[in-house]
Amino acid sequence: MTILNHAVRKVPVLAMPLLMIALLQINGFADQNDKGASAFKGNCASCHGDDGAGTALGKAMQAPDLRSEDVQKQPDAELNKAISEGKNNMPAFKSTLSAEQIQALVKHVRSLGKTKTSQK
Repeated sequence: MTILNHAVRKVPVLAMPLLMIALLQINGFADQNDKGASAFKGNCASCHGDDGAGTALGKAMQAPDLRSEDVQKQPDAELNKAISEGKNNMPAFKSTLSAEQIQALVKHVRSLGKTKTSQK
């Protein structure tokens, strides 16, 4: 008997629905991260780089380091607006990305800031 099977047998029947909801939320969060990473790779990485620090092209176009405090301190609504409507040299993506994809990108940008912090 695996540890998971043993643990599930010990969980009261009433707690099972809560356990299932928690597992679905974790899976949904992972799915959201995957959508954000995929949208980022296909639409943003050519200028912002895979890690958000910026490529040579992006730096020439003055694309900000997405890991920076200046970007990370912006509210989600501001990041959403910048992605949707464009900002400075960055094009608008509202006609090519869904609202769900844009929100996933905002979450991905947030994760890039955490990556920079953990590398210090």
